[in-house]
Amino acid sequence: MKFFRILSCFIIFTFAVVLPTHAKDMVVKEPPKSLSQFYPPESKEPKWIQQMHKLSTHFGGVFINLKEKDFANVDKHADQLLEEYKKTSKMVPEWKDYFDIKAAEAFTQAAKTHDIAKAGKASGGLGKTCGKCHAEQEVSVWAQFHWPRFHKIKVTDPITEKEMGFDDYMSTISSSFKGVTVNFGEGQYGRSAKALKIFKSRFMEMKSTCSKCHTTDDVKLFYVGKIAESAFDNLAKELNAEKPNPGQFWKNVGLLGKTGCKHCHLTHRTASFIQETWEKE
Repeated sequence: MKFFRILSCFIIFTFAVVLPTHAKDMVVKEPPKSLSQFYPPESKEPKWIQQMHKLSTHFGGVFINLKEKDFANVDKHADQLLEEYKKTSKMVPEWKDYFDIKAAEAFTQAAKTHDIAKAGKASGGLGKTCGKCHAEQEVSVWAQFHWPRFHKIKVTDPITEKEMGFDDYMSTISSSFKGVTVNFGEGQYGRSAKALKIFKSRFMEMKSTCSKCHTTDDVKLFYVGKIAESAFDNLAKELNAEKPNPGQFWKNVGLLGKTGCKHCHLTHRTASFIQETWEKE
């Protein structure tokens, strides 16, 4: 029973390190320029995130091996954690205040007592340093270095055959979509059917655009796959019917909006907004 109380204490401290961010602490500001040297294209490898993985591995290694009573590896991970922590503290000068070498040394010493309760207690001080940096910088770093920049993507419009920026192409798709829905709402089914062909052509071109990042079939067709194809077929069927069914029409419009547009926006749009804001400053 005592062991499980100790283990519960360890779990609490572990989560304090891994999940420290609260809404009131969240800050989204552009990362320092010096961080760029640790990410492509300035670096061949994403060295900063690799460093974070090293710290996480050694921290976790301490507790895993304490639980398994593998004290030789406890000491090994404790020493390597301290070494990598010191190294990390010097990588980005603007972030030096996020690091507390004494807290890292205290954790290493506690880990080497091979007492999981002492190690768990000492991890709290170390966790605060990690947590503060994550709360203030993690979202920004991911937005800056891990998400593609959509506004730099060029798309060839299949209707006009002209190349345009991604944002302009999204506006063109939106305009085509409104041509379908506005005309349908006015009872102009022929015009709506004509607009649907244009909208479908532009919407499904995203298969090619998405493939620039989404290279596997399952992923690249997530937004423009079978559901989208089926929805377009059903929309065309309704618009070519003698008396279109509004319920079926709007149902399939909803399928396109929810499985295509909305899911893509939920995944990518926030990061894109952040990136564009920084570049305009």
